[in-house]
Amino acid sequence: MSLFSKPTSKIADLLSPSLRAFSRKPSEVSVPGPALAPGNVTYRKMLGQLHIPVISAPKDQKEGVIAQELGLRCARQEEWGELANRIYDADQCRDTTQAGLAIAELLAYGARSDVVRAAEHSLLHGRPANDSQFFHGVEALESVLEDHPDCYPLALVVAHMHIDIGWAWRGAKSNEDIHPINREAFEAHFERAQTILDSFSPEAQGSPALSAARCALLPGQTNPALYLSREFERLIDLDPMNPRHMRALGNYLLPRWYGDFQALDLEARRTAARTYEDWGAGAYAWVWFDAVLVDPDGFDMIEMDYFLDGVRDILARRQDQHVANLLAAHLYQSWQIARSRYNETGQNPEIAANLRQGFEDIITHHLREVHPLIWGHAEIGFENTARIISEERLADKGRQTALKAVAMPFLKRLQEGHTVTFGPDGITQSNS
Repeated sequence: MSLFSKPTSKIADLLSPSLRAFSRKPSEVSVPGPALAPGNVTYRKMLGQLHIPVISAPKDQKEGVIAQELGLRCARQEEWGELANRIYDADQCRDTTQAGLAIAELLAYGARSDVVRAAEHSLLHGRPANDSQFFHGVEALESVLEDHPDCYPLALVVAHMHIDIGWAWRGAKSNEDIHPINREAFEAHFERAQTILDSFSPEAQGSPALSAARCALLPGQTNPALYLSREFERLIDLDPMNPRHMRALGNYLLPRWYGDFQALDLEARRTAARTYEDWGAGAYAWVWFDAVLVDPDGFDMIEMDYFLDGVRDILARRQDQHVANLLAAHLYQSWQIARSRYNETGQNPEIAANLRQGFEDIITHHLREVHPLIWGHAEIGFENTARIISEERLADKGRQTALKAVAMPFLKRLQEGHTVTFGPDGITQSNS
């Protein structure tokens, strides 16, 4: 069956009426970077004394690409049994990339990507082109689900397809600016995804992927705040070792979404209590992680000592360089934001001081290589979904920011002419 075959009338009825109307090997670098302060003409020369491996294509990025390509191949070759087995095994084993991306979800994304891209292209101007045939792919995947109604891995593919296409219809406009046709299409796709997922229990299946899909449906609910904490508690309990679920919870609890800072802090504490054996205080930091960069007003609510205790507990449990870069980039950006807020208000000077100390501890005791894309994403907020910045530009900016940041704890030594070298076993400082 082709994903773009002629639609059947039965599934076409479902879509009416509105649906019709960023690899290279690690390298030692000593490159120019931006000045620490305007007019500091010696900074570029000092960066020539800083040596740290820069990993342009970390292992987790490669893992993600491999999983997506496998899902895409299975769909194009109609190997639905193999696809379902792969998704099921990855989900049940809680397999993730080093960055915490669920392999099951990456496989499912690859499998639906042809259809979703066709829909996004067709809806480039907010409505389908007159000659658009994108819904043929939608109906073809629906037909696969009809043939395998009890297969939750394939149900995940189809449900997420509807969620993705619903967002393509809706776009990033405010609620007031959405055209009624687009709103109707968004709601229709989310309702269809809800119907598909209602046939399966995440707990009965032991499936974090099913639970994560139900969380992805929240924006389509009339009052998402009523279900948010319950759905994410279910997801985190099913998969407590994946911090991306906690990060998503914190982001959704921001005032711009479905909560407020009091609710966010409460859920961070509740999550930390439930996952203490796994993360120590780490969950408190994970729930606040994206939220405080997206909305710096959160600094007025967050308990900074508890947050930094959480960062230390995370590093004690996850000693890979992805996490070291993630936390270092976060604390660096948080430090810059807190400094700016203090300069504006004169309040809470201890926040910036504590964040700086936490950042420098990671650089000196944990960071041994730079992952540029992480630093680039940190600068715009990890949960920023803007597509105007290419992955290449983001990585280049991240590389400059990371090298500047990594040099800061060693600035005095660099100014004295020393060379600072990062290696797997630690940092050495020597006379140039």
